[in-house]
Amino acid sequence: MIARFAMIALVLVAVALTAAFDSVSPLDARRVTLLYVGASDCAPCRAWHHGSGAQFRRSAAFARVAYREVTSSHLRDILDDSNWPADLRRYRDGLGRDSAVPLWLVILDGGIIAEGFGEEQWSRTILPSVRMLAR
Repeated sequence: MIARFAMIALVLVAVALTAAFDSVSPLDARRVTLLYVGASDCAPCRAWHHGSGAQFRRSAAFARVAYREVTSSHLRDILDDSNWPADLRRYRDGLGRDSAVPLWLVILDGGIIAEGFGEEQWSRTILPSVRMLAR
């Protein structure tokens, strides 16, 4: 887990340095996507959606990223094709068996640079990554 966090931190530093030294144009926030995955019958999903998620959706960072949601009525159906738009299924197919919801993927230029689930990972990993990339 520490190695994965260190890798994410290195990627984020590299992105920040690239954006800082790019004199032609800053990082295009449209290249940054935050994907939320949750279910209606998931209590932690509802708590995030109405709490931290609502606060994030009112933030300046939210306005500077592409935000996508994949939601299911029931946890048991979260991976069903009917819940996933075709353009997002490749991210679903890459999820490991240990993935849980609420889940977020930070995507830069089509590649996942951060992944986390649960309120703690939202506040410690995902939100800081999105804020940095959305500057």
